[in-house]
Amino acid sequence: MLTRTLLIISLLVASFIASARDFEDSYAVYGAGADDCSTYLASMEKGGQEQDYFTDWVVGYFSAFNVIMPATYDLLGETDFPTAQRWLERDCQRYPKQLFITAVIKLSEVLYPMRYQSGLKPGVAGAAPTAESATPSVEKTEAVSQ
Repeated sequence: MLTRTLLIISLLVASFIASARDFEDSYAVYGAGADDCSTYLASMEKGGQEQDYFTDWVVGYFSAFNVIMPATYDLLGETDFPTAQRWLERDCQRYPKQLFITAVIKLSEVLYPMRYQSGLKPGVAGAAPTAESATPSVEKTEAVSQ
């Protein structure tokens, strides 16, 4: 049930990326995204259910992003989830008062050009890139985006 709830919440939150804001350029944020980065960092240090709360929220956000955004099969592309988490931790260390959703949105903007646009097998026209592709990593693009 928690996973379903997080996915629904993430679908709503991911609508931000699709520019679904109100006339005041605002949007509603639910769950972990509404917490600040210092709370996220404390949960990562503590572990357990507090860490799972944020991790599950990010997984739901990424899944919703994949569903909502055109030409997006997998936002992470070749980036593994632990690398994405390290990026979030570094951004939150740098900006501890920002909302957690802001860090996740910034990471999404970094990952988007490197996303898999299709779930087709490598070697098929339009397929997801292979490990040999000349695709920049999220770690290499970090300095540019922060």
